[in-house]
Amino acid sequence: MSNAQAAPSRAGVPFILGVVVLDMLAIGLIVPVMVPLVKRFFDGDSAAAAHAFGLVLTLWAMLQFIMSPILGALSDQFGRRPIILISCTGLGLSFFATALAPTFALFLASRMISGATAGNISAANAYIADVTAPQDRAKAYGMLGAAFGVGFSLGPALGGLLGSVDIHLPFYVAGTLALINAAYGWFILPESLKAENRTKFSWRKANPIGALMVFRGQTMLYALLPVYALFCLAQNVFPSSFVLYAQHRYNFDTQTIGLTMAASAVLGILAQALFVQRAVKAFGERRALLIGLAAGATGFACYGLAPTALWFWASMPIMMIWSLFMPSIQSLMTQRVSANAQGRLQGGLGSLMSIAGVIAPNLFTSLFAWGISGQVSGVALPGAPFLAAASFLLFAMIIAATAMGRQPAPAAT
Repeated sequence: MSNAQAAPSRAGVPFILGVVVLDMLAIGLIVPVMVPLVKRFFDGDSAAAAHAFGLVLTLWAMLQFIMSPILGALSDQFGRRPIILISCTGLGLSFFATALAPTFALFLASRMISGATAGNISAANAYIADVTAPQDRAKAYGMLGAAFGVGFSLGPALGGLLGSVDIHLPFYVAGTLALINAAYGWFILPESLKAENRTKFSWRKANPIGALMVFRGQTMLYALLPVYALFCLAQNVFPSSFVLYAQHRYNFDTQTIGLTMAASAVLGILAQALFVQRAVKAFGERRALLIGLAAGATGFACYGLAPTALWFWASMPIMMIWSLFMPSIQSLMTQRVSANAQGRLQGGLGSLMSIAGVIAPNLFTSLFAWGISGQVSGVALPGAPFLAAASFLLFAMIIAATAMGRQPAPAAT
């Protein structure tokens, strides 16, 4: 029997974790060199490059927003394996196309291809739901979160080193990693979705709104949608405004910024590896979700109010507890969605994350500009983006507590 025909089991979980690590590593690799590369198309004009880079990020996120539910619905019909392999291949080729693009138009086209094929995370989440028992999903999603952190914490540092050799080199390395991932998966990744759990592809379901129809009849899950959306929006505050904030308030140099971001990622990894499973088991998914939101709100508020770098760093361990949120909400949601709709669920959630990625950069950078302008009763408030993120999570906690307090815990179908 070939691996493609193998019975669903947990045998593919290590590969899925590897997919996430390599995907995040590949994405992180190109972070330090994207802006300098865009500048080359505009003869070093920083203003023009900034607008162009904003366009690149927006179109990438929009393509992911549109394609995530389509890929999720396709995975519900054809299985997770082909979607994961196609996504790995598409990402790999897009990285090479980006490195070789002679004009900005072709550069932009290559990034749009990357956004359109970036379905690995949604498919990986659906794969985990296929092969793990409901009571084990919080642990499995915690491992997935740790894999995410490992890849993204290592990527930027390695990308900066490679970029100092050649600005295109991180793209070639990222593309190679993605294609190796696809080739390796072709031989060892078993399919996770049983034939009896597959459902026919429908364009009515394969869109950001239709994908979320899997929540129909589940009042609590509809209430959790804005909770998840607010979480996605809040988590974008760090990549959107931390560099601006740290340079302005604490005079951090590039090395200190990189080390602080790496430390934050490492703390998240440790949280996922050491206590998420125990905490979810002890408190249950519902309480763990609320504790995670409360910790996130507290941590972001501390970041925004920290008067010195030492206070900022001292606040970082609080954010470790925020790691309880994602495994808990994924476990709650996947338990309440049928086996033949897990791909659509993850595609819809991927779309929410993508649209948050479109909105957040302008929102948080605008809040930062407003905060340092001194328009708040004549007092500068550079931490405004982090305080806004804290308020988003506080609001999400109120919604979640209200919704979950009214609903029993239904059995998965």
